[in-house]
Amino acid sequence: MNWDFDVSVIGGGPVGLALATELTARGHTVCVIEQNDRVGVQPRAKTTNVRTMTHMRRWGLAPEMRRRSPLAPEFPRRVRFATGLFGHDIFSFENAFCAAPVRDERFPEHAEFIPQYVVEGILLDHVKAHPRATVRFNTRLEELEQMSGGGVAATVRDLKTRKVERVTARFLVGADGARSSVRKLLGIQMQGLHSLMSFVTLILRVPGLNADPELEPALFHWLVSPEAPCVMGPMDKQDVWFWGMPQRPGREMTDEELLGFVRKAMRKDCEMEILARDPWTVHKLLADRYRDGDVFLAGDACHLHSPFGGHGMNLGIADAVDLGWKLSAALEGWAGADLLDSYETERKPAHRLVIETSTENVAALSDKFLAPGLDDDTAEGADARAVAAKAVEEAKAPEFRSLGVVLGYRYASPQIVTDDEGAPPEFSVTRYTPTAFPGSLAPHAWPDDGSSLYDHFGTGFTLLRLGQAEEAAESELTKAAAALKLPLKLFALRDEAVRELYGADYALVRPDQHVAWRGDRLTAPAALLDRIRGKPVAVETQRAAATT
Repeated sequence: MNWDFDVSVIGGGPVGLALATELTARGHTVCVIEQNDRVGVQPRAKTTNVRTMTHMRRWGLAPEMRRRSPLAPEFPRRVRFATGLFGHDIFSFENAFCAAPVRDERFPEHAEFIPQYVVEGILLDHVKAHPRATVRFNTRLEELEQMSGGGVAATVRDLKTRKVERVTARFLVGADGARSSVRKLLGIQMQGLHSLMSFVTLILRVPGLNADPELEPALFHWLVSPEAPCVMGPMDKQDVWFWGMPQRPGREMTDEELLGFVRKAMRKDCEMEILARDPWTVHKLLADRYRDGDVFLAGDACHLHSPFGGHGMNLGIADAVDLGWKLSAALEGWAGADLLDSYETERKPAHRLVIETSTENVAALSDKFLAPGLDDDTAEGADARAVAAKAVEEAKAPEFRSLGVVLGYRYASPQIVTDDEGAPPEFSVTRYTPTAFPGSLAPHAWPDDGSSLYDHFGTGFTLLRLGQAEEAAESELTKAAAALKLPLKLFALRDEAVRELYGADYALVRPDQHVAWRGDRLTAPAALLDRIRGKPVAVETQRAAATT
């Protein structure tokens, strides 16, 4: 059939735009349909973690992210707990989220702090400039139809002209947020707990605040104030700050009442202007399924959780990457029948992990650390702050030292070959131990030439050779991949430290930089390719082929 596009993406936020970026980079046509015009300040995510920044590097967008960040390189990447913005320090998490601009062996790009609306703008500019992409704002999805010969027809309405038209694509992805129209049209339910806690966020302009010589700079200031326990921090250039606290029960507070809480928490009376007010609610929800035929869900459309920990936008972008290369495989014709189903199989456990840890994070807010005399200029006050510091570090380390969640999750699906691997390494929220155990993120390294190992991976699969070459087996694998039109690149690296890190002479790395297989011998290459591309292959059949 002749569709208008390879993929229609409903939702032009960071998840939908990331998916469009991934797909167009792989040669596919995409139509992004967004009902809003994306104008204005959106007081949402600020943390672009090391994994998302690595994807930005793949897409060639990391330099622009650095350029557009409101924080100078010398700005301290710390999370500060204090009795007030201009109060006593209690404890600081240094290099929070691994955001310090220093080289790290574990990843190629440090985290960046940049407002979500800036990230969206960078992705949008990139997508709009791509000849294979079409972006339509002020356009609302009204109906979906899965066509009998495959593909999806979307009925959309232009909200300015009121014109209705039909847009067809081979696949359609709902990246349209918590109130997903795609999810509702498919009749997919969200399971879990609704409305765990409600908050209000203000976006403020506080002239001169960043230049105040008495200010202790930090990414986040968790203010343990008895009058107004809250969180605030720099949001953007031109003295734009965010401030947030739990909603008080009863009536909705006025702007002036909220500004009163801000001033109490700051401990200084400053001129300030409210740019935006954003009430929001914490949920703990997962969609009961992520796929219906040729339609998929990604981002907040299929998982909702607390933003404490900075995982939300990043988790959705990781969805886009996983789904993007698998849709590409289907469009190119080399995906097996089971590959698209592995999107939910692999991503849902990662979603559950983030939902659980982020829910634990929201259980310890600023008021948890209140104590008598905490703000006193006395020896007793210093003792109280020392006790609070220990409590803060114990309770909040999983939130600000969460590299295990960001990089340490492992995919488990029939397309990951772990038949003879034994047990995977122990998982830790706060500690990331690089491992090439299949399903894990490929361990990162800096070769002697100063490049990132990841820079040498192809856009398809990469056979990483770290030991002696098996030339005949490599040739057989290459020919089998070519016959399937499966993209495969060979990269050889003679580095004993990297060989030790990977624990094998060979590793087969997927397009998303996760390890699909590792081993010292390339036995039964054709069967191996069938397994990793999602063609149903009995494990017994593969093992029998490996022994011949």
